Amino acid sequence: MKNIVLLLVVLFAYTSQADAQRKKVENYWEEMMDVTVKSKFDPVTENFTNTPTFGKKIAKLDGKKIYLKGFIIPADLTKGRMTLSKFSYSSCYFCGAAGPESVIEIIAKNPIIYRMDKPIILEGTLRINRKTDDQEYDPFRLLYILEDATYYSGDEE
Repeated sequence: MKNIVLLLVVLFAYTSQADAQRKKVENYWEEMMDVTVKSKFDPVTENFTNTPTFGKKIAKLDGKKIYLKGFIIPADLTKGRMTLSKFSYSSCYFCGAAGPESVIEIIAKNPIIYRMDKPIILEGTLRINRKTDDQEYDPFRLLYILEDATYYSGDEE
């Protein structure tokens, strides 16, 4: 009886640790919420422009490999553009049900096969769309871009 209890404890500890590591790897959405977007009137263009300000948590991830679990939403089928949304299509940013921090533009290494109703996990390099010494903020792109995106293989570094 003691051996069975010991075996169950070991199995439970192993599966709990594996689940904790998997959740840590998959969920960078929380860090991506570290942004504020302010709307400002531009008298030259007579339009409102949105200016993002990124916090320290997300700024540290710029240029780093991240993993995200979400739903693919096609943006432009003719050019293969797509986004990954934290939420399904019926609750995503483009439907007005979430904020701009809940979607990321995907630049895939290879074509990504997907179903809009099934979540997938992607890995890639995070690029933040912001003004720096080397680049300007591009208002025609999303706040976040996932470069060299591929399916998450499950191998940790």
